[in-house]
Amino acid sequence: MSRSVTERDFRMPEFRDARAEDYEIRQDGKVVRKDRWETAIHQIQGIVGSRRNEFEISEVVDDVYKLKGNWQDADPEEDPELPMIDLRLSCGTILTRCERRSKPFTYHWEFGAIDFTSKDFGADVVEWQASPAATDATA
Repeated sequence: MSRSVTERDFRMPEFRDARAEDYEIRQDGKVVRKDRWETAIHQIQGIVGSRRNEFEISEVVDDVYKLKGNWQDADPEEDPELPMIDLRLSCGTILTRCERRSKPFTYHWEFGAIDFTSKDFGADVVEWQASPAATDATA
């Protein structure tokens, strides 16, 4: 036995049981949920933080910054002048705990016995950040 076609059958699946008051039309004309920003911050908080219900948005932003790191563009003219840094290579590899050796700046990665100099910055070395391992050790 078949049923009669209703107006609901013509709706897009994502809007079949939706309530109009939960949606708005974005500037580009797309129909979107009004709570999309709140939903997104809860999703991000669940990814980077704990699953607790109560939190401040600033806490989520801080957690994102911790996850992202504080990467700086590697410029051969700018010496990081730090005792220990992490390096991101052009291939995407990250080398942690590279120790400063000399001036003009040279950083040594102990695990691979490799030295990186200003000539490598901006070429093989694309980004650097203060090594969290160094800041954790001093805290």
